[in-house]
Amino acid sequence: MSPLELEMAAAEVAKAKADIALMGAVLQKCTIAAPFSGRVAERLVQRYQYVKAGDPILDILDDSQLEVTALVPSSWLTWLKPGSEFKVFLEETQREYQTKVKMLGARIDPVSQSIKITGVITGKSDGLLAGMSGRAIFAAAPAKHD
Repeated sequence: MSPLELEMAAAEVAKAKADIALMGAVLQKCTIAAPFSGRVAERLVQRYQYVKAGDPILDILDDSQLEVTALVPSSWLTWLKPGSEFKVFLEETQREYQTKVKMLGARIDPVSQSIKITGVITGKSDGLLAGMSGRAIFAAAPAKHD
């Protein structure tokens, strides 16, 4: 083997190593890391489909703290506050779960005179999935003092 052929072979090896390093850098960008431990609800793209940077590819639900949304009469705002406790009965499990009001909606519906509230399930929530439905159970409203 001549010195020229040896140098050409060494250049080919260096080029192949550079190609491998380039592909390794590209593959590192293919890792999907969620900022929380969750469940994949939907895959929005198919295998080998091209996506642009920033395009959503998965719908991931954070099921570490399940929320409940309910509509309540706006007249309850006199006593219902963030931190108020209530129960929610879920049809799918046929069980009640302890819940706490996380936040009150910002707008009262003028037709129904209701307001949306968001609660957080505070007790055990094993087996619960997003989208389950049921009813909110509140203790009787405090009596008015005249």
